[in-house]
Amino acid sequence: MSAEPERLLGDRYRVDGLLGRGGMSEVYQGYDERLGRPVAIKMLRQPTIGPEVSSTELLELEEAQASNRQRFLREVRMAAQLEHPGTPAVYDTGLTDDGRVWLVMQLLRGSTLETVLDRSTYDETARPTIAWAAAIAAQIAAVLADLHRVDVVHRDIKPANVMIVENGLVKVLDFGIAILRGASALPRLTQIDRTVGTPVYMSPEQHLGRVVTAASDVYSLGCLLYELLAGDPPYLDSTTTPLRAHHLQTQVPSVQLARHDAPAELEGLLNRMLAKDAEERPTAEQVYAALVPLIGGLTGSSDEVQDPTRPFRVPLLAPRSRPVVPSPRAPLTDAEFVQIQNGATALMGDDQLGLAVEILEDGLARAAAEPFFRLELSFQLGMIQFLRREYRAAASLLTEAEETYRARLGDVHPRAVQCAYYAGHAYAELGEPLKALAQLRFYLQHVDPTEPDNAEPILESRFVLAQLLASDGRAEEARAELVRLRPVFQEHYGTESTLVRNLDKQIDKLAEG
Repeated sequence: MSAEPERLLGDRYRVDGLLGRGGMSEVYQGYDERLGRPVAIKMLRQPTIGPEVSSTELLELEEAQASNRQRFLREVRMAAQLEHPGTPAVYDTGLTDDGRVWLVMQLLRGSTLETVLDRSTYDETARPTIAWAAAIAAQIAAVLADLHRVDVVHRDIKPANVMIVENGLVKVLDFGIAILRGASALPRLTQIDRTVGTPVYMSPEQHLGRVVTAASDVYSLGCLLYELLAGDPPYLDSTTTPLRAHHLQTQVPSVQLARHDAPAELEGLLNRMLAKDAEERPTAEQVYAALVPLIGGLTGSSDEVQDPTRPFRVPLLAPRSRPVVPSPRAPLTDAEFVQIQNGATALMGDDQLGLAVEILEDGLARAAAEPFFRLELSFQLGMIQFLRREYRAAASLLTEAEETYRARLGDVHPRAVQCAYYAGHAYAELGEPLKALAQLRFYLQHVDPTEPDNAEPILESRFVLAQLLASDGRAEEARAELVRLRPVFQEHYGTESTLVRNLDKQIDKLAEG
């Protein structure tokens, strides 16, 4: 897209020049004519379709573009909700005349960590200090801790996705391949063989194609922190050992051998962050807490504009929070209960899910003394939170509702079965295979297969169940389930369907081990 000052995006944003291009989008420098400030404009790229493209290839290109559009929209929505100083601010979004999504963001002025590392000399006299490396990693950990609280996983922490701006603040960039409250911890039907991430910084579970969780981000941060300290990532490809094998099998290299001034506690932290088993790694919040003392004791000013230790020298004062005094709530009446249910349903229809959540939460607070009201409102709230991709809250509410429905109405009651379906998929999104497997198996055992509306949910649940088995290291069981699923896919979607071809790829991938 060329700069066309006379045609402003959203009647206010001028597109000036290309800053960068990725696989899915392009980033331009722009200018907000209304507020008089420079901005960054991110825009979804359009695929180039030549005249020689077959109808099958055209269909696949259209499916890929639709998938990219959904990923881009998820990034827009998630980025708009983030308020951490370590993420770029989002200002606006909209559509071009030809239907491309655009996102207006804060224009950052600084250097990517990749550029800084390329300029750095890692010899005994000029290499960066321990405090410098710890300050960068601590700021990244703080961003990750904030993301992980809302079940968002970045999945591509690397130097090119980190920028140091003025005042030493570190910004984490590019959430395009993150699990954005619904990009899924598991492969989708149309994206089975897609591996996301950058191999040098990818966790063992990413290399294996298993469920990716917050612990994967911590591993990637461990690789980056090691590189900040030593000059190179912990593992590199070689003629004797492939990179993937290093991440899966090679012992964590000692950072103290790379630089003798590294303290023992930093060596121990890196060993935990780079553990092969995801469950043995610390949380991002624990990483932050371990790194801050390594920056401690700094006072005064620094001449370097982009000094990452600066925010720790003069931290911002946080306002003291005021105590919240709960106000008494009147019990919910029958009429108010119906009004809340109907109101939430109407708001869902208008795509105002946030307001629907607010009135349901208010109703729940007043329904403590009435079990039936509480059960029905919890079910409705759980369903809306699932739609909002707030999977942890949804899974908790729906699991509790399912148990209550089963106890009162039996295992085959539609509400109990519906709760199991959505709770199972929520746990799958969260990367909790054991809980997801239990819920989806219950759903598949009790759902009515003769009901036409259940055909798609059953197929998707069987597919996800196979993915969960594979992520749990049970490749043979996963492959057997996909083989059983293949003729059903053929019958439902057609022999030449992209979904059937992707299913075949997954079967072959599992056979290779």
